[in-house]
Amino acid sequence: MRLTKPVLEIALALAFVFLSFLTTSANAQWQPASKVGLTQAPPLQLNNLAGKSVDIAHFKGKVLLVNFWASWCEPCRAEFEELIELQESYGNKGLTVLAVNLAEMKPRITQFLKGNGLPENGIEILLDRNSTAYKSWKARGIPTTFLVNKTGKLEAVWIGAIENADSAEVKGKIEALLRQ
Repeated sequence: MRLTKPVLEIALALAFVFLSFLTTSANAQWQPASKVGLTQAPPLQLNNLAGKSVDIAHFKGKVLLVNFWASWCEPCRAEFEELIELQESYGNKGLTVLAVNLAEMKPRITQFLKGNGLPENGIEILLDRNSTAYKSWKARGIPTTFLVNKTGKLEAVWIGAIENADSAEVKGKIEALLRQ
């Protein structure tokens, strides 16, 4: 039996939702990047909402939070304000938050932002139209957030939603990397 493209898209969306529920946990925390089998940040060059190409190679010397998300993912929606808060709190100290959206079109993303009263430029949103970056970063469900040090080494991964950007668990690793 041959499946049509809409049926495959729905199946993929349902699989992402299922994985999101599996990976979201009240006990989410920073884990070693080796948990996903990576030590260095893979290449990442995607267009942002303005259509400009953004390459993480240009962020050497900065600490990066690379978050994989989608607007239909409830845990992702819940953590989006936390990501903006981290950018606002630490952006002037050398942190850059990159929110990599999975396979959604710009109108859907801007609708999500407007509908939730979120600024379009609160954090850099990148478009992973074919989930290529998601696969190369070995993300396991969404949301998944990677912490990258100033030299491009993957320091940690947070699988599930970041529910409290002010917690010692979230801030501790970020602040330690910013001091290096």
